[in-house]
Amino acid sequence: MPSRPDFILPISIQNIEDFSPEAIIKSPRTFRPQDVLNACRNVAITPPKDTPAEVLAIAQFVAIDFIALAHSTGLYNRQIKLWEALARTQKVEVHQLSKGVFNKTKLPQFDFACIDHKGRTIALARYAAAEQPGQNMDYLRDCREFFKRAEGNTYLAGVFVCYPAPFAKNVLDFIRKETNATDSLARFESVLPKLAVPVNLVEFSRSVVYDPTAGADRHALRLVHPDLSKKKLGASPVQAVSLEALDGDDQAVSEVD
Repeated sequence: MPSRPDFILPISIQNIEDFSPEAIIKSPRTFRPQDVLNACRNVAITPPKDTPAEVLAIAQFVAIDFIALAHSTGLYNRQIKLWEALARTQKVEVHQLSKGVFNKTKLPQFDFACIDHKGRTIALARYAAAEQPGQNMDYLRDCREFFKRAEGNTYLAGVFVCYPAPFAKNVLDFIRKETNATDSLARFESVLPKLAVPVNLVEFSRSVVYDPTAGADRHALRLVHPDLSKKKLGASPVQAVSLEALDGDDQAVSEVD
């Protein structure tokens, strides 16, 4: 990754007297999904004014929303090290890829790095925007290149790949094969052999609902792998993965047997 990020998104706790994700991970089984949801809502990202809306949405999902989603579905049991690491994220650094040496051209591809209080990279994410006229995005090649970049990160606990809807089928098939998704447990652990950390695939789309308070289209992010709609976790299929979508889910935490 480039030495200087294009965007730095600090993460902070809004009310230190209330629960935070870092407090939740000390004893996750004693908390209800609604408790975890409230803890995640106590976390705030402070982005620079010029941060693209989709970049902020993805950082929010990876560093905050995924914590609530994984707890409410029981996925955290199979990706516990990643789940615990994300709860300690202090900031998200975003690097926009470019090409060229002297006259650099920005590419519609972004790398996200979740950094903890010791300055360690604990999770990485890649987002490639939708194809533009005249462009032909090879998502499988992009995915492989991202994994290559991720190698050698000593403290890495997991990676995320986020592509526009509909999520690239060749990437999904590749990841399912790499992580042995036909196995009842391996499909939730979703471990990449070379990186030895879990990978989660996220589908990004712009909602048809316009949010006048945000002054922009709302963004919808959906976890497409591991496939929680076919889980045996005792919970209803998760159709969306924002904090708002999980609101009101007060059922007991399910376990991955």
